[in-house]
Amino acid sequence: MTFVTRACRNLLLGSAFLAPMAVPAPATDFHDNHQPAATTAGTCTESAAGYSVSTAFQATSSTNWTTVNGTTLSFKQGTTGCVEVSFTAEAGTVPGDNLLVRVVRDAGTVCTPTNNLFGAQGSSDNPADRAMNFICPSVPAGSHTVKIQFASRFGRKVGLDYRTTIVRYAP
Repeated sequence: MTFVTRACRNLLLGSAFLAPMAVPAPATDFHDNHQPAATTAGTCTESAAGYSVSTAFQATSSTNWTTVNGTTLSFKQGTTGCVEVSFTAEAGTVPGDNLLVRVVRDAGTVCTPTNNLFGAQGSSDNPADRAMNFICPSVPAGSHTVKIQFASRFGRKVGLDYRTTIVRYAP
């Protein structure tokens, strides 16, 4: 076990004893609260990619969206079309909480699917690898930025460790 993974485990374990007994109201934009089941299909023409890798542990107890350090990537889309963002990380939560993840393009457009349940009531002493692919449809040609954001659903400690972000786009 690496030092960083031990730090993740210890921080999450330590916070479990500080968590309030009552469960706060869930995040208002968690996907099961307001989105009907739906399927969206399409095609993307991608032949360029950018990536970032981070091994710095980051945790939050906030139910507000927080940018994940080391996941902001800039790219230049050559033609209007979709962009794919892949995100993988070691995710851990204290018992009874959920870790939510989303992708935001150009500081305002949330890509699909929104508000992904990335880590759910996992064992805080054993973070697990998680992965999700997001689609940003109809991205116009030009310079853009994407970033990963995360939040705690119930206001308890959630954390991300070793993580990779990959953006696939049309050059």
